[in-house]
Amino acid sequence: MIVETKNLYKEYQKVVSATLFHKKYQQILAVHDVSFQIKAGEHVGLVGLNGSGKSTLIKMILGILQPTSGKVETFGCVPVDNRQKNALKIGVVFGQRSQLRWDLPAMDTFRLNQELYQVPQTSFEQRVRELFQMLDVKDFLFQPVRSLSLGQRMKVEFIAVLIHDPDLIILDEPTIGLDVLSKNSIVHFLKTLTNKTIIFTS
Repeated sequence: MIVETKNLYKEYQKVVSATLFHKKYQQILAVHDVSFQIKAGEHVGLVGLNGSGKSTLIKMILGILQPTSGKVETFGCVPVDNRQKNALKIGVVFGQRSQLRWDLPAMDTFRLNQELYQVPQTSFEQRVRELFQMLDVKDFLFQPVRSLSLGQRMKVEFIAVLIHDPDLIILDEPTIGLDVLSKNSIVHFLKTLTNKTIIFTS
């Protein structure tokens, strides 16, 4: 099993008013009694309104957040205790955040990720050739990221998270703000990843 949750809850406190000496809090239930299993090779969509807890759930799967109660396991272990180990098997795209270096070409980020994940040079070269062809990005790889369109940036974001060939790919609203053609291109690309487990939020 790649991901398993059982009776998962996440609560947090939100400040609703404050004075110099006192704060008033409201208890927020972000994730309520969520149970599911995701097997290797499955493509799963998490769909919901803004603020419905999708990103909170993703962060618990990644080990960024600790559940209030219930069970979450990623690759058979508790993610909050195994973040570094699990990171080697996971690639994450957050649609509203970027891991690319704004003033550098995307290729520099790819090489940095190669070093971070200790990807052998031969494997790196083969991987980037395949991804460059699949996503048709060769014309803008050496331009500063800040000069790319949103659709172009998302394509190179995908390459950056796939450099280390992760088993689990988590995509948190990756098509937000994209035009129809760019969305279709991303969806078509995802359909080719038949040997990967994918969690997609929208």
